[in-house]
Amino acid sequence: MAKQLLLCAAWALGCAPGLLLACNGTATQDSSPDVTRPDLHGIAVFLPQLLENNQTSPFAELLNVVARHYKEGKISFSIEPVKRVYMDTSDKNADFRFPIMKLREGADDATPYQFTKEMLGKVTFVLYTHKNKPLDREDVLRMANLAKYDIEAPPVNWGFPSKSVVNLELSLKKLNLGRVDGVLWAQEEADYLVRKFKLSNIHRARFDDYPDVLFLNCNRRGDFVHQALNRAIRSARASGELQKAYVKVHKPYQDWQP
Repeated sequence: MAKQLLLCAAWALGCAPGLLLACNGTATQDSSPDVTRPDLHGIAVFLPQLLENNQTSPFAELLNVVARHYKEGKISFSIEPVKRVYMDTSDKNADFRFPIMKLREGADDATPYQFTKEMLGKVTFVLYTHKNKPLDREDVLRMANLAKYDIEAPPVNWGFPSKSVVNLELSLKKLNLGRVDGVLWAQEEADYLVRKFKLSNIHRARFDDYPDVLFLNCNRRGDFVHQALNRAIRSARASGELQKAYVKVHKPYQDWQP
């Protein structure tokens, strides 16, 4: 589970080692015989508590809200192995994939995917540090050029040196023992492990919020699905249902300490 969490977040940030294709906003291929097929199928990675099944888990309920506002056809999804979700760039297995978050504008320019323009909500990333040496975003960025702190995070350019998290559970346990200076991760997933393992030597500080989006292929089918999902997400947001469902997945920053 922890490995799946790592891979999910790493790919979610547009980090795709080993993939040389890039999505630059133009359709590069048409691998689907029926570009405008109305029924859409997505695939997702298992996440403890948030995405444990495709029916009643919080993320499933969120996608079901979007599906209710898609009038042209049906939206469904299944939970698949992480390799199929993030490393298979063909559209044979899925029309869209999730979860994913966009670190900055243009993040999809260097990946074989395109991100939906419409976001589901915003996911908060939290900087976890040791309670005897608490740090916040400004502390870390101020010392970025000096590489003063040993921070573990998803493998992207955060604006300061960091090491890739290999296993989120182990990273948080190392932090609890004071073996690293910090861990940067999505609030709900990391908080779940902090509480589960009673890691009482950890200090939390909000880092930043990022758009929570879906990602699709760079071809004509992907462009069609992109527009269809954007319409459904906008409709769900206008109804107020999207916001109510999203808060069960990712909440605004929760100001608490272990």
